[in-house]
Amino acid sequence: MSDFVNRWATFWAAPDPEQVHTLSAPDIVLRYPGRPEPLNGLDAWKAQVASIVERFPDVRLSVTHHATDGDLCFISWQATATAGGKAIFWEGIDRMLLKDGVVIDSMVAFDTAGLRR
Repeated sequence: MSDFVNRWATFWAAPDPEQVHTLSAPDIVLRYPGRPEPLNGLDAWKAQVASIVERFPDVRLSVTHHATDGDLCFISWQATATAGGKAIFWEGIDRMLLKDGVVIDSMVAFDTAGLRR
């Protein structure tokens, strides 16, 4: 696994909004499902991660596959969490453009069926 993929996996094994800067550039642009406009900057990304962790305190993402091509990195993942006392899971993929080892542009896509149960 590449260094970035390892860092991504470590972050999402115990997500901490205060640590998003370890993966992301200060001016990151993030396209996220359900948001009409991209999130811009670390503060917006930090708030998004905080809202995820607030809703699902035990959320964890694990890498299922990954591929890189130069500065482009794709990570497919499976998420697990507890909601309403029941274990849930969903799958997704992040497409990230890296510069100097951090994400400058990201598009996240995931199957929301596991979240709707």
